[in-house]
Amino acid sequence: MTRSIAVLAAMLLTTSPLAAPARAQAAADLCAVPPDLIADEPGLPGLAKRFHDHQPVVIVAIGGASTVGAAAGGVANAYPRRLQEALERHHPGVPITVINKGVPRQTARDMVARFPADVLAAKPDLVIWETGTVDAVRAVEVEDFAAAIEDGITALRAAGAAVMLVDMQYNPRMSSIIDFEPYLDALHRTADLDEVYLFHRYDIMRYWSETDRFDVVDVPRGKQAILAGEIYRCLGERMADAIDRAAR
Repeated sequence: MTRSIAVLAAMLLTTSPLAAPARAQAAADLCAVPPDLIADEPGLPGLAKRFHDHQPVVIVAIGGASTVGAAAGGVANAYPRRLQEALERHHPGVPITVINKGVPRQTARDMVARFPADVLAAKPDLVIWETGTVDAVRAVEVEDFAAAIEDGITALRAAGAAVMLVDMQYNPRMSSIIDFEPYLDALHRTADLDEVYLFHRYDIMRYWSETDRFDVVDVPRGKQAILAGEIYRCLGERMADAIDRAAR
């Protein structure tokens, strides 16, 4: 049994009320990352005001298979749901809705085409846009990928929504086969030029992998969904921290 699976199994099997604080601390330690991995310069002043004034906050998460939570069994275990739960804990009394609009196997350009119906119709205060994996897998021209990101940011901002970009998931086996670097560079460069907050999911997951928090390579078949769900929970927690940091 891998170290990460052993930790998860212990957390799931320990049911004594006396062990609850220890389980909570273990879960927090498992999800921890260095502060610089969620630090980014662009702020979210509109969201900060809504939190402060206890006004309703609507967030739309658009992306691919990881947004819809395919590996963990569906939206109930996906990171947007975990994000909502974390934000509700951080901001009691603030009505917070996170709408999941993940659709697997779509390029950035495919997602932009869905913005009018699937994103803007909800009148979101913040749009979390996870993209890049499918473009890299299909070897879409990097310039076309970057142009799609630019067009998407422009459309979202024109509708009055703040934007948070989310880069790809890290998996050492997949990264050895697919050249993600040009697409990561394009995302980061576009985020810098357009002053958009970028959630560094790739680096966060690489940190967890390299520090043996999660072993995403040697996972028994029966444990894959559990592991994916735990990673999504951690991503939701860290994303909530990133949003709060940007909304100060």
